[in-house]
Amino acid sequence: MPMTPADGRPPEARQGQKAAQIMSAAKTLFTSQGFGATSMDAIARVANVSKATLYAHFSGKEELFAAIVSHECRTQQSLLWAPGVEEKAVDDALREIGRNFLDLLLSAPAVAIFRVVVAESTRFPDLGRIFFNSGPNQMRQSLGSYLAKTAARGRLDIADPWRAAEHFIGMLQTPVHFSVLFGVKDHFARDEVDRIVSDAVEAFLRAYLPCDRSAKS
Repeated sequence: MPMTPADGRPPEARQGQKAAQIMSAAKTLFTSQGFGATSMDAIARVANVSKATLYAHFSGKEELFAAIVSHECRTQQSLLWAPGVEEKAVDDALREIGRNFLDLLLSAPAVAIFRVVVAESTRFPDLGRIFFNSGPNQMRQSLGSYLAKTAARGRLDIADPWRAAEHFIGMLQTPVHFSVLFGVKDHFARDEVDRIVSDAVEAFLRAYLPCDRSAKS
């Protein structure tokens, strides 16, 4: 089954309200019952549409899951990259990016989708690829692009922006993600998130800030 719409357009651009209705029902079922246990019949029933309508919009569960993940990532992208972030001082920009990233990573919808992928990707390998390309890889590419531009302006000393992006993401993600994903903690307080972000930014700048420049420049 195809993983993406045949015409390449996002589902909401192709089908409007009906597609959003179907995607909302599917997301609820995927995150509550799991991908494998959710049938197209159940999705049609919860979405209050006929099976013919459902299949007219999506060819199967894999395409539907891809549409849900892609939509979630597009929705959150504006939160991760607020306007004007590239013009801010490097430390301020990284703190904003870091806080936004952790807010997204720790949000209930993101945790629910991540759990579905972890639970089901062995039986449905395409789910992992869909999620990685639409979610984590998009974050890495966006951050890498920002770091490359910042380095080109002499504000950071980075030879490999994509690897540097992985370093920063890792310092943000490692202290929190497994704890929430596996239910060790149900949330992190704002001051805890701020401390994790500050520690990550400080360590990142120690590694990548040019010797003759300040993070405030």
